[in-house]
Amino acid sequence: MGMSSLGDILVGAGQVAAGTGAAIGAHDAYGGAMLTVAGVLALMSAQEAETAAAWRVADIAAMRTLLGRPVQADDLSLAALDATWADLSRDLIAHHAGLAGDDAAILAFYRESAERRELTWPA
Repeated sequence: MGMSSLGDILVGAGQVAAGTGAAIGAHDAYGGAMLTVAGVLALMSAQEAETAAAWRVADIAAMRTLLGRPVQADDLSLAALDATWADLSRDLIAHHAGLAGDDAAILAFYRESAERRELTWPA
């Protein structure tokens, strides 16, 4: 059997914690609530773990295009992607603030970026 991914581990932990929290809640409201919240956070963290690099890579490519910069290969570690994303984001915000014309493409990017990062509330 292969190794589990971080997402798999978080989903399992979330399901166990949320289920146990619901059962314990009948006898200990605070303890049950804490386990349920921990379970929900683990399930949402699993979603982020599954898409963490992908949305950053897509955003970086889109921001480079909007800024007229060449697309280049990046270090795919989350720390490096976050640093590149932060630099480009600052530049794009400054560019947008100084733009005197049509900003539809930048506004579309902001919407698409938010959609890429959206997490679904666990059912």
